[in-house]
Amino acid sequence: MRIGVLLIIIGVGLALYSHSLPVYLNASHFSAEVSAIGDTDAAQHYYIIQDKYSTNKYRLLDYSICIFLLGILRCVVMYVGIKKIKSPRKTITIVITGIMAISFSLASYYADNLVTVARDLSPPWSPHELPSYESYKKTFFFLIGWFALHAVVLRKDFYPSRRFSSLSLDYVAIGLLSSTLLAGGFVIITLVGGQPIYALSALLWLYFHLSLLVGKQSSRRME
Repeated sequence: MRIGVLLIIIGVGLALYSHSLPVYLNASHFSAEVSAIGDTDAAQHYYIIQDKYSTNKYRLLDYSICIFLLGILRCVVMYVGIKKIKSPRKTITIVITGIMAISFSLASYYADNLVTVARDLSPPWSPHELPSYESYKKTFFFLIGWFALHAVVLRKDFYPSRRFSSLSLDYVAIGLLSSTLLAGGFVIITLVGGQPIYALSALLWLYFHLSLLVGKQSSRRME
């Protein structure tokens, strides 16, 4: 619990520090050099100038949120007890978890682009656009397909309300294990890689896949 509280304090402190930083070390010099960019390799020159003047404001802000979320997660796990964490009691709750994961993933995708536009770090001549309807639709159908492909295991020979601490390599479903590892990797990328916008959706996907994995494994042990 102490480690979790410490992470929360560090996250808040880092966020406050990042808030005090300017986006650029010298905004007027940055604007002047950007104005002098020619037509040849303009984008490349812009990002070189940006690296020259930009601070770690947004990077530190992103990591501060990740550290804060890690602290909250650590406190919750320690409070509940890592060996007591288990899948939902009813299969319908697992389905709802998957639907929530889809919803939060779509919201995160939109919010990520919204933050990118709000931070205004792209060249001034580049169009600042949010995701198109087509890209949003493709993402939606991909997530629906991914969900349906895995939720099919709930149809039969499945046991809900199983502790994750009972997981082992015995009787494990390789396909579900691979998907769970991918979901775990998604969590690591978001929290360790400084992508807090996707953190909640990543955790929901991990919980969804762990629930499927432990429930299917339990049914195989009973055979």
